[in-house]
Parts: sequence; structure tokens; C-alpha cells
Amino acid sequence: MRQAFYFPLQSTPLKMVAGLRAFGVDLGQGERDQRYFQRDGERARYLAAKRVAAPERSWLAGDDDEAVQARDAALTWMRARLAMEDPEALAEADADHEARDPFDALARAVQEDFAVMCAGEHDDGRTVALEVRLPGGWRPERLAEASFHAIHAPVPGFVDHTLAARSMMRAMIERGPYVRFVWTLCHDDELDHHPDRPNAGRWHEARRLFVRVERQVTVPLPEARATVFLIRTYLYPYLTLDSTQRATVREAMRVMPSEVRAYKGLPSLEQLAPLL
Repeated sequence: MRQAFYFPLQSTPLKMVAGLRAFGVDLGQGERDQRYFQRDGERARYLAAKRVAAPERSWLAGDDDEAVQARDAALTWMRARLAMEDPEALAEADADHEARDPFDALARAVQEDFAVMCAGEHDDGRTVALEVRLPGGWRPERLAEASFHAIHAPVPGFVDHTLAARSMMRAMIERGPYVRFVWTLCHDDELDHHPDRPNAGRWHEARRLFVRVERQVTVPLPEARATVFLIRTYLYPYLTLDSTQRATVREAMRVMPSEVRAYKGLPSLEQLAPLL
């Protein structure tokens, strides 16, 4: 099955805001938009990339009651969803005797990365489990028990232009599920875009251009005061886009604010011109 196609780019200055939508709304992919875990013909490539990723991108943090309860609720929810959506992947996870723990086993069986966060009554949450093998330009190994605010602090204007971090975390725990999309451009089709990878930032050597889109889903687990955060990466070669979509890419890059461009590590429109 071909990958789902999502194109969240717009011909307006990109603002780093939440952009949450109700999960399950048809965004052009029909029944697949109602699936939390999307299996397609690229699955083998995703799982292969995940299995060679550095082990420090996979961890559990916190042994207090809140953290344990959050992880238990998240694991129960993920297993229940996979039993409905992809029982074969669940069976593979259960049979994976090389996995370090149940979360590791699930991460090695699905194309999505994921995190589990929990929060007390008066804080903005913390990360208690992380399985991000295919990061999009950031270092997941630095986020053990990081708060929602700390995670998003480097994002230009993110907190200033959305709800306060505590309110945002509460919304993820009590409401939803929600889906949002983020995008960037990249010069290769590698799924793992950790900033320390050997060819990171080599735009001057680029011969191809790709649109990298993340489908991010938040799942509320209110009884555990927790949330599951799913991340699914898609890569689309620029040359496979239609003329309208390519024009949107060019205009989006032309009007992109400099601070957003710097955050994403993207070159200027002039530097991209040979690839456009």
C-alpha cells in the first residue's frame, strides 16, 4: 500500500503554533485518517532504520507512581489500538525476544515513533517514556523527564503564540485526540534526521529535495493524567509534487521568517534555487 499523502504547506509565513485538529477527520486519506498506526509498503524500510538507531533514543524515566501509572495506561491503550488496527504488528512485538521492554518491542513493530507524558495537578508535565528512533533534526536523548515547556522552549514563538504550557499539557491529557502536522525540507531521503548524522546540513552538496512531513497525534489518557504522543514521518520527493504544490513550496520558503528558517536549519531561497 502506498504511503498516505499529507501536504500542510501554505503560501503564508510559517508560524510555529499548535494547529490541532480533531483526530479522525478525513484529510484526503479516507479510512487511513482514522488510524493511529498506519502500515504501508514502506514498513520494512522504517523498521530497519529504527533497529539501527542509537539505543539512547529509547528510554523509560521515573519510577514514581505517576510515571508508572502513565506508562501502564499508555501501553494498554497502544496494545488495544494495535489489536484493532494491526494485529500482525502486535503479534510481532509480543514475539520480539530481543526487545528491552514492551515499549521497545512496540517501537520495533510500528512505523510511528512515540512518547508518553504525564502531569500532576499543578505542573506542565514530563516525559516518562520515549521511543523516537527517527527524529526530525532534534536530539531525543536529551528529553528524559523534560517538561512540556522545556521540550518546546527552542521553538520560535511556540509558547507565546499558543496556550500556556500548563494549559496545553492539560488539553492533551483531558481532551482530544488531536492531530497536527509539521513540515520541513531536506536534501536526502533518510528517515533518521538526528542532527549528529554524518551528512546533516550539507545543503551545498544537495542534488535532490524532499518535503518531510510529520503527522503528530495526541491521545488523552485522563484517568492516568497522561498522554501518548505519536509521530509518523513521511518523505515526498519534490519532483513528484504537482505544479501547484511545487509553487507552494517555493512561496512558503520565500516568506518563511528568518527565525523559523534558522530553527529548521534550512538554507535561503536563493541557495535552494537549483533544486526548485
